[in-house]
Amino acid sequence: SFVDQTTTANTATLMTLNTTDFANGVSISSSKITVVNPGIYNLQFSAQFQNTDNQIQDISIWLKQNGVDIVGSTGFVSIPARKSASAGEEAHEIIGWNYYVSMNAGDYIEIYWSTTLASVTIQTYAAGTGPVRPSTASVVATLSFVSALN
Repeated sequence: SFVDQTTTANTATLMTLNTTDFANGVSISSSKITVVNPGIYNLQFSAQFQNTDNQIQDISIWLKQNGVDIVGSTGFVSIPARKSASAGEEAHEIIGWNYYVSMNAGDYIEIYWSTTLASVTIQTYAAGTGPVRPSTASVVATLSFVSALN
């Protein structure tokens, strides 16, 4: 996703996905990653977080399948405090992991997050110089077919 994403403190918020590099049996519609074929899938994702607050802030990330929380999927992470009050001194942290999920045809997965303070956001960054480097996506997600259901 190449858009900044914000939330209200202590509120469940969907991570949105707005760009598809390629798809084969999987489709994306805003936040829903939907499969065509039943099977075991590996969901890998990462998000680029930023904290503009002077204190460490916590985030939670979890999954829902067909609108229902996946038990045991929540991860808790602390995002460092910003380095100083100067612009450009925000704290940055990329968080990522993967889950295996059993899915039926037409099932979908969504990634949710919440934070203790709205100063934590998911960010995209423009291409940089010194050294020259490409832009940063706010969220990257990959859903790969692993095996058929038995």
